Formats: sequence, structure tokens, C-alpha cells
Amino acid sequence: MIYGLIMAGGKGERFWPLSREKRPKQFLKLYSENPLIVETFNRLKVFISEENIKIITGESLKDAFFDLNFKEESLIIEPFGMNTLYAIALSSIYFFNLDKDAFIYAFPSDHFIGDENSFIETMKKVEKIKDMDALVTFGISPTRPETGYGYIEIGEEIEDRIYRVKRFTEKPNLRTAKEFIKSGNFFWNSGMFFFKAETMIDEIIKFQPHLKEIIDRLLEDFNNDNILRFYSTGNPISIDYGVMERSDKVYMVKAEFPWDDIGTWNALERIKIPDEKGNISIGDVNLYNCSNSVFFSQNGVILAEGLKNFIVVHTEDATLVIPKSKAAELKMFLKDINKKYL
Repeated sequence: MIYGLIMAGGKGERFWPLSREKRPKQFLKLYSENPLIVETFNRLKVFISEENIKIITGESLKDAFFDLNFKEESLIIEPFGMNTLYAIALSSIYFFNLDKDAFIYAFPSDHFIGDENSFIETMKKVEKIKDMDALVTFGISPTRPETGYGYIEIGEEIEDRIYRVKRFTEKPNLRTAKEFIKSGNFFWNSGMFFFKAETMIDEIIKFQPHLKEIIDRLLEDFNNDNILRFYSTGNPISIDYGVMERSDKVYMVKAEFPWDDIGTWNALERIKIPDEKGNISIGDVNLYNCSNSVFFSQNGVILAEGLKNFIVVHTEDATLVIPKSKAAELKMFLKDINKKYL
């Protein structure tokens, strides 16, 4: 059977001050009337039965999900964050214990998808390689030399828009990113996956053998004590570095829909329509001689004059003013903020 997994345990620090520990980025309404997590859930339930979609998240976020009318049975709870390998491993074990033939679509909770029909058509592409014991990733055609994303180099095309993966490259410098785009053989690593639960578990054990004993225990008895032991074994690691970059079972499906991972405030420039001076304004905003900037007022009013290439975000108890060029570094500055504002 087909299952859906939404990974929603992140802190979203680069969307401070709107994103907070108790209600991080995945609960924000950034480009529609729905929070990002609801947009993701609604997107999946078009082609996956609603009861087969689970969200993996942290204990501290349960109330935020309940506020959005998600039920306890929709959640898989992590005792604490250990990056995506642990989230995908735990979820794969959960689904495998439920259904030995479980196939899983795994998605981050905070992506922008600009064409829902093209998205669904792309997802169904994997049906052609469903029986190949494959780990599938979805690659995005790059539109700019982005240095904040990982890249996938493709090899042989085995079906229309389905390729063997040659290698992964993490966050290249600008020169290398430009060379990747020029070659035409590199795609952004979207962080969206499709795999058989059994195959993923086997590959995790193969490349992270120190986890085998506790994984075997979870396969025998999926309980909170064993989950805590699992999360207390080893160090945080991403599924990309821990498995996908090492496995010879990885294939890429080329995605052709508009996509953004909404990683920083700068992303709003790519998914919202700017005014004639290149500004994005959300909420009550009054601008004079401003250009190429992002303004977001949660409540109250922003009045700005003469700003160029800035981000300004105003909430009830905190205000952010930062150059766009520093948006990716925002979480570094938060270490000096009083914890009550985080």
C-alpha cells in the first residue's frame, strides 16, 4: 500500500520572528490562507488516502497540530530532533510494522509547489520503477546558481524523466554552481523521496550499522522506550549524507513544477508577485522610496523609507530588520536574543 510521510519537526529559525519554538515555520501562512503544513497535507491527500498520511514531529509541537484539527493518530512523535535519517528511519519502521509491503512518499512540510497537477503527475512517475528496489529522489531543474541547495548529477535515463543518480554534491560555491547549471546534468535535490519501507530500513542498516541492534528491537517492539533508545544512539545525520549519497539504489525523477523550499525570508520574492519597485509587502505596509525588499507585518503597521535590499518583519513583540544578503545567517544572530522571544 502507498503511504505519505510529512517531516515537520524543524524549528524554522530563519523565519524568526514569525517562526517561534512553539509554532515554527510549518505553521505559518506565508503564501496562502493555509499554514504550510496544511498545504502539504492537502497536496498529498489528492493521491494518498488521508488515513495513510502521517506527520513526524516533536512532542512540543503536538498542541499546535491539535489546534489545526490534526488528530493524535496522524502523528509519529520523535523524542527529540536527530535530523532526517532518524525521522525517515523511525517512520519506515512504523509503516513496515503496519504493512510489510509499505511504499512511502516522504516530504518536508514547508515546500512551495506552484503547479499541483504537474506535481501529482511527477509523483506518479515512480510507479514505473516501483518494483526495482529503488530509493527515489525528485530533482528540480535549477533556475539560478543557488549555493544553499544540494545538487544531484544524473546518469543514464532509464525511462522518460527517470535517471540513475551519479552523485550528490552538497552546497557548492558560486563558481561550481554556475558550472553545474551550464552542464545541464545537475538538478537541485528537493528533499522529497519515494521508497519501499523495507528497502530504506535495509539501506540504513547497511550504511549505519551501529543502528542495527536498536532497529531490530524496534521492528520487534515499537514502543516509546525503544524509540528513545534509538534516538539516543549515534549522532544527528541527514538521510542524504547517511544513505542517499552512498547507496547504489538511488534514482532521480525529474520534476518540472515550480518549486521552492521556502528556506529564508528571501523565498517570498520567488513565490509572490512584487510591486513595480520589486518589493514584496504582506500586511499593513506603507513604503516610500523602497526597492527590492521584503516587508511582512503580522499586526500593526510598517512604515519604511529609503530601504533597498532589506527584509523587515514586524510582530506583536519583535521586529526584524536585516539585509537580504544576511537572511540565510539569521539563526546565527538569534543566540543573543532573550529566550522568551524565541
